[in-house]
Amino acid sequence: MECGPVVDGAPIRQGDIFIFRNAPTDDVWQKAGVIVTADCDIANNKHGGILSYVPIMPLRDYLAWRIIPRIAGDRRKRTLRQMSEMIARLEEDLGIRPGLSLSAIEVLATVDGGLRDLDTHLGGVKPKDAEALAAMVHEVGVCGRVQESSNYNEQFAALTSIYQSSKRRSADEVLLSDVRDRLKNLPGDVFFISSLDQENTGGYVAYLRLIRETHLRQISTSYYHKDGRSVVASRTSRLRAPYVYRLTQQMADVFAAIGLPEEYEAARNLIFESRLAPEPKPE
Repeated sequence: MECGPVVDGAPIRQGDIFIFRNAPTDDVWQKAGVIVTADCDIANNKHGGILSYVPIMPLRDYLAWRIIPRIAGDRRKRTLRQMSEMIARLEEDLGIRPGLSLSAIEVLATVDGGLRDLDTHLGGVKPKDAEALAAMVHEVGVCGRVQESSNYNEQFAALTSIYQSSKRRSADEVLLSDVRDRLKNLPGDVFFISSLDQENTGGYVAYLRLIRETHLRQISTSYYHKDGRSVVASRTSRLRAPYVYRLTQQMADVFAAIGLPEEYEAARNLIFESRLAPEPKPE
């Protein structure tokens, strides 16, 4: 839908999509790319033979690289907060002062023997509380391993092991629902492409924050050039309008955005709140 075929031998243009040859299977950044060098620079040879592109990765690789680790990270933070609240309650009941900080609890939840040290700190806990703490420590560990993994199937299996099923949905379906929610609102630094050509389908993502370079001679644009000595990739299609314009617009927005300090945001919100209420009527 977004991409169309290119006449064999046609000049390179912005929006041309190429696929790397013999790329390492474990390198998500070396699968495919889309040219972002402006057409005017190409036409006037201002690029000096160097083309800029952004990498394209299969959707499943994007899920494993960004979506699943973020789900795991959010769940890990939530579990640590729950663990901190539970420990604070136990410490208060036992009169333990000072209590453990969240960072200390995180360390105890991730190191060998941490659960034993926590039990010692609390002076022994009831079996029910000990079981709950052990389950939280296990969940924090699973989430940490998911964040370190790059294999989608392994990540998914690990997360579903700590997701709770319901009467209507299995743990798999609950996790899939979380993934779908994340995909509904993709961040501005990615651009979705449904397929690159007739052979490469199933969804792809162009990552707009990472701009790379390649030499014009390294991309084959014709059948007669496909086996050239310096060729490392072959053009396979071209982004159609308006998709190519939207991609470059999004890329510009990514680098044009300027973040402001948190203090500024907080002060602004306070002023907003102070001005919302109507002024009292004069007596």
